[in-house]
Amino acid sequence: MTDQMIHALVFVQNWGDSGDLLKILVRDSHVISLFHIMGRHSYLMDTNFDDKPQLSRWIERLKSVKLPSGLPAVQSMQTQRIIDVHKQKDGFSLKDYQEMKARYHFFMKIDNPHHDENLLKLLGKSGIVHSVLHVQGETSFAVEVIVSDYDQYRSLLGEMKRLETIHHIETQEVISVMKYRNQLIDEQDNSLTTGSDIREFYSL
Repeated sequence: MTDQMIHALVFVQNWGDSGDLLKILVRDSHVISLFHIMGRHSYLMDTNFDDKPQLSRWIERLKSVKLPSGLPAVQSMQTQRIIDVHKQKDGFSLKDYQEMKARYHFFMKIDNPHHDENLLKLLGKSGIVHSVLHVQGETSFAVEVIVSDYDQYRSLLGEMKRLETIHHIETQEVISVMKYRNQLIDEQDNSLTTGSDIREFYSL
């Protein structure tokens, strides 16, 4: 691992026909986890790269993927470098996601430019918050929430909105988990590891 290593969340918006794009992403060694989400973006990825040139080549490769109509498969892309990991799931697997029943699964993008310690304390003690990442770019934090009772989520939002340092909160619900920590689900519904990578580390 080098000092130039880039660990980033990548948000992609596509045109709806994602067959060829998904085939690339689920087998891509840079993509450690891949979530299909609902909202402003279509996919959220936990990725890592050796350096900026490698990231740049990867972005250009995705932008070159075409739909049958000839349009680019990727409509827009947003990259947010991960600065720090404040909370992370332990012992979680793709099967855990697959077996979740009647639970709500969200990613929240929080614009909190002053890095409020009260927000971090609130998120850290919440049992429904599973990942808290400090990221660089449009927003300050990316937060993963998994909850069985939607009212618990409303209650958390209410507590967060009382913090005056928060400028904006955007929530995107997870539709499905396509890949998690380098694991896929094959046609027989078995967990399949795509291979080890000495660069691999993850935050989601």
